[in-house]
Amino acid sequence: MHIKDLIPEAGFVQRNYCDDCGKLLDLEFSRYDEEISGVRIQIDGLPVLRCSACSKDHLPDLSRLALIDCHKRAVEAGSPVFACVRKKRKNEFKFAKVPFLYDPDDYFYIPGLHRPFDVGFLTPVFFKREVLLKYDNSPSYRVQFASTTYGTIYTGGEYISFGINRNGLVVMWLGDIAKMPESEQYYLRSENVPSDHSIGSEFYEGQIECVFTEISRENRLFKARSAFIEVNVKRFAKKIAHLDNEVMNLALAFNGPVVDTEKERRHLADTLNKIYIESFDNAALGDVLKSLGGDPRNLGSLKRLQGILERLLPKENINSLLSPLYVLYDLRVAYSHLTSAERQRDVFQTVVDRLEIDASASLTDLYDHLIEALIATFERLAELVDIDDAD
Repeated sequence: MHIKDLIPEAGFVQRNYCDDCGKLLDLEFSRYDEEISGVRIQIDGLPVLRCSACSKDHLPDLSRLALIDCHKRAVEAGSPVFACVRKKRKNEFKFAKVPFLYDPDDYFYIPGLHRPFDVGFLTPVFFKREVLLKYDNSPSYRVQFASTTYGTIYTGGEYISFGINRNGLVVMWLGDIAKMPESEQYYLRSENVPSDHSIGSEFYEGQIECVFTEISRENRLFKARSAFIEVNVKRFAKKIAHLDNEVMNLALAFNGPVVDTEKERRHLADTLNKIYIESFDNAALGDVLKSLGGDPRNLGSLKRLQGILERLLPKENINSLLSPLYVLYDLRVAYSHLTSAERQRDVFQTVVDRLEIDASASLTDLYDHLIEALIATFERLAELVDIDDAD
């Protein structure tokens, strides 16, 4: 390599995307061993930006400058080799009294985080995903998702945004955390884990890159579910659905079908049921239904939800609006091992009839119709229940 190769062209800014495949990069600390214009440079622990998809390494701006400086020092000393072990930075940002685990190298080497003001504010702090469960289960907080990897925690007039990286860890900015009450900071610290140096998510892209890619249908559906839950909190002061660890795991890992097999059909029906039906809080739905004069006894969650909506919106065809949720429930019944083959065929026929597709339709076609119907249901219900839009 020539020393000139380390000097970027005018206007070049290293971003957190792979030059070859465009995927987001992770910060890694690797052994660098290259000859640069006649000098062998060997550094243990040099920060590099690595693509997890194609494994290509990219040099952060500060690493480029460090290599140029190492070459200069070797030339001045008349040495053909420069070897060293890089020392890690120590935690050095004075934002929070609570001693969070974080790596200041993330702030300096991950593109887009360093600022000439509020130094350290955008340092990523990482948490186990369970950190969100407390906020979702507390009446004082609300968790809303814009997508499966980007969300916001609200309390009163305050809020803090978070992301979920590809390793399933929750990411927040150190400066945002420092604004929270000290008691909440101590709670966060209890779920705090060392940095894995991966912040690639819609959270990073939205907050740092100002990139808002077209939302996937899966994310749109999850967002619509979140919005529907939120308007019910506003109207009834009750969370009618819960966010447990299994629901989060399933939502994060879920993708549309790739192959059309009996196993894939069963998996799809089971997963969507767990995320969008079983996550309803039956007790909370019962409380709301009773407050509206209904009797929740012997009713499952969908019937309780239907009873609430029929009392709240007597002019709407609630049975038709909720049809996609009943279709989803029946789809799992159709693929269940616990029913006879004849019963499975009969139930499946009712599913495709309501989706207005042929019984011989591919899994992709069935999935497309079902997802669009579920999105329409949650979006319309959120619009109807929203207290701000109520007459």
